[in-house]
Amino acid sequence: MALIQRMLLRLGFILALIGSAQLQAGGNPKDIQALRDLLQPITSLSANFTQQITDAEGFEIEVSEGLFEVAQPAKLRWHITQPMPQQIISDGSTLWVFDPDLEQVIIQPFNRDIAATPAILFSGDLDQLDKAYFVREDSVGLFTLTSERAGSLFSSMQIRFVNQQPVLISLTDNLEQTTTITFSKLQINPAINADRFIFEVPPEVDVINNLEGNVNSTLDSNAN
Repeated sequence: MALIQRMLLRLGFILALIGSAQLQAGGNPKDIQALRDLLQPITSLSANFTQQITDAEGFEIEVSEGLFEVAQPAKLRWHITQPMPQQIISDGSTLWVFDPDLEQVIIQPFNRDIAATPAILFSGDLDQLDKAYFVREDSVGLFTLTSERAGSLFSSMQIRFVNQQPVLISLTDNLEQTTTITFSKLQINPAINADRFIFEVPPEVDVINNLEGNVNSTLDSNAN
């Protein structure tokens, strides 16, 4: 579960970027406006990604690749294809985490605890952004967001735009571990079918259902 939560926290920043036309954060008003102007037109996004995780000394811990799709509000599809397949999907209210190797899917609410992570930039829920991050434009198209909230798991984040498109996101946690996500084959505002953000549980897969009101925490999908 800790590994899943760590992945959700990393994904949170990306998800948060959608819907940030009302961005209000700490920092120079000119820098905030520059970031708002870049984010405002984005309502959906599709891209291939490469994710690299390095430790405080810069040594590589993990590299993964896959497909990323996101749409407003809070719809997410993160499909890791290499080296170990995994899918994280949300329709904005329910979150599915599917691990094919374990033949297991975890279902839980897409709740405020998740949306309150760096996801507040892409999800459209920006009420707390001004209390959470200080925005600075380091150079044209390169922004650093520094946490202003005690206990935040991320000390800083960077997002780089090229030709007004987000091409790289970097997250640094309090242990100086850095996650860098690079996008390729990026599409801005593609039409994405809503079915892409709903996970159909395969047969013969164990289901851990953490939705509120669910009596059984572990189910066999064939029993549904």
